[in-house]
Amino acid sequence: MRRLLPTLVFSACLAVPALADPPPAALVRAVRLDHPIVVDGLLDEPVWKTECTVTNLIQRDPDNGAAPRQRTEVRLAFDDEALYVGARMYDSSPDSVLVRLSRRDQDAGGDQFAIYLDPFHDRRTGYYFAVAASGVQFDGVLSNDDWSDDSWDGVWHSHVRRDAQGWTCEMKIPFSQLRFRASPNMIWGVNFGRDIPRANENDQYVYRTKGQSGFVSRFAELGGLDGVRNGRTVELTPYATSKAEALVHEPGDPFHDGTQMKPAAGGDLRTSLGSNLTLNATVNPDFGQVEIDPAVVNLSDVETFFNEKRPFFTEGSSVFHTGNNGANDYWGFNWPDPVFFYSRRIGRSPQGSPPGADFTDSPLGTHILGAAKITGALAPGWDVGTVQALTSREEATLQTAGVRTKAAVEPLSYYGVFRGMHPIHDGRQGLGLMATTTLRSFGDDHALESQINRSGVVTALDGWTFLDPKRTWVLSGWAAGTNVTGTSARITSLQTSSKHYFQRPDVSYLGVDPNATSLTGYGRTSPP
Repeated sequence: MRRLLPTLVFSACLAVPALADPPPAALVRAVRLDHPIVVDGLLDEPVWKTECTVTNLIQRDPDNGAAPRQRTEVRLAFDDEALYVGARMYDSSPDSVLVRLSRRDQDAGGDQFAIYLDPFHDRRTGYYFAVAASGVQFDGVLSNDDWSDDSWDGVWHSHVRRDAQGWTCEMKIPFSQLRFRASPNMIWGVNFGRDIPRANENDQYVYRTKGQSGFVSRFAELGGLDGVRNGRTVELTPYATSKAEALVHEPGDPFHDGTQMKPAAGGDLRTSLGSNLTLNATVNPDFGQVEIDPAVVNLSDVETFFNEKRPFFTEGSSVFHTGNNGANDYWGFNWPDPVFFYSRRIGRSPQGSPPGADFTDSPLGTHILGAAKITGALAPGWDVGTVQALTSREEATLQTAGVRTKAAVEPLSYYGVFRGMHPIHDGRQGLGLMATTTLRSFGDDHALESQINRSGVVTALDGWTFLDPKRTWVLSGWAAGTNVTGTSARITSLQTSSKHYFQRPDVSYLGVDPNATSLTGYGRTSPP
């Protein structure tokens, strides 16, 4: 067993100027409905004429703390099924409202209205739902008090209208899309926002003084949701596809004659487990709706990292962030985010190299047989997430002198990830654990076994603590250990690869062990 070279990074303390906080916002109350609401943007239902109105939004930008240039009215209502939002955005020049059409979650710079929710009232996590004046929807999750992730796409409804007074917006957000703990006298966190791009203006109900940090922790309280229960929903999305290839090929190439047809079928499942957990499952997933990665020529010894765009892996991915919680802004501290779970390695291109042949037909990607993911809160104050995936054995077809053979290029593989995080003392401290496992089954294929690790394990511990009552200073850190196993030929190749260079003569405590069948390493934060 050989020890890998330790990886050291700098720890960071976040300093925020101690400026005066704005006064706390008044309690917001939602009204229980007596009549159903038609989400059409008209605001003609009686509930939208009640006195339970939020009107005192304040400028966040450009004039921090000043009164807004345009008036906004927001009302909330609910029934057993959903939370309803009715908002009127008055505008003294309604013909100047900027209406720009874009794809979902793609900000084109138009007028917008948003609601932010903290259903657990933990002052760290939540959701946001926004609608542009063009009707385009934006949604995502909030984490670590100040971070957002738009990869989550909820199922909710909205409608906008433009008129002589400005524009209006209605939203229907089903409770089944939100995770929360139902209880008597339930309190959520809430905030509202409005963007007026022609004035570079952002108004919020609870604004943040410039130079300060924190967002979810500043939300106003939302009450009145008496009798609300967690909804349960099951979303099943089956699919069937057929792919045809018409490629220019070498003369005599038996594998690419321009007539290949590849049918496929599978399905995705999304449902709730109890009140606080969400289950995502997929069988034979198809990611044909995901945009293709850009072409990259990598001549370095560093792995090319692509953004994860596959919906199964992006939804709820913020729970797997490890090593960078606590401080919500590492700008200026040169803090390299540790990556303990890189989901793009699940279903990536086969790692094995087939033997030489006249013609070769090798798969472009590793097929995911099935995967399941659970995210949410296992218990009050415990954020958890787990991913389990199984990828198939992949083979390349070879032809030499008219004789066809097969060679494995990727073994049957299992990937498992577990993440748990426990904030305590109202988020002033927190402790988390991350564990990942990769196991591969080679069978009798010794040639492939000498090219790929047999197994890999990573365990990481992270946490944070605020050092003062105003949460101006925070200390955050992590420690991790790794272990990989394989044949002696594979581990020797790993030791001499550009990732490690154990054979270099300038480091006396390293050296290549040709008999080693495993490698162990560790990393941690280290003071500057």
